[in-house]
Amino acid sequence: MTPALLVVPLILVAVALPAAASSAPVSTSFKVVGYEYAFTSTVGSFAGNGSGDAGGTAYWNATVKHDRLGSDPTYVNGGSFAMAIRGPGSSVDAVVGTFTHHGGKITTLDRGANCTNQKYLVADALKAVSTPTTSNGTGNFSVTLTHYRHRLLGRCVAYKARVAGTVSFIY
Repeated sequence: MTPALLVVPLILVAVALPAAASSAPVSTSFKVVGYEYAFTSTVGSFAGNGSGDAGGTAYWNATVKHDRLGSDPTYVNGGSFAMAIRGPGSSVDAVVGTFTHHGGKITTLDRGANCTNQKYLVADALKAVSTPTTSNGTGNFSVTLTHYRHRLLGRCVAYKARVAGTVSFIY
């Protein structure tokens, strides 16, 4: 099963846990890596895994709404974030939140001249961050998005997109 498909069942399990079973997740910051699995010119959906600063393995999913890439400036226009966390022992927890509207930016780091890889910094605040036992928290999402490109039949084609960076929460 791919990490993207694991996110939904893990979140459902975490939400179904009784409130007394756990407090907010121990980790407040996570290193994350993932891949884009769906996109349009103004929306990208990503899924991947990560590891917490105080332990735990995470599976996450994000949908980022944005202006067209390369517009100046390129704003984040909302979206959602969800993470399932497997903590010490057999504990499972979840974190959800939403991206702020016009609160974050996508900055071009490398335009990818001559069909080389393109790089962007995607950074935004998260609001309405909640776990099964907390609500109204905040967070920050900051990843480098790389579009891997290659010339094929005279055209420049992006064949995959990867993100790597951090997400942090105040529960």
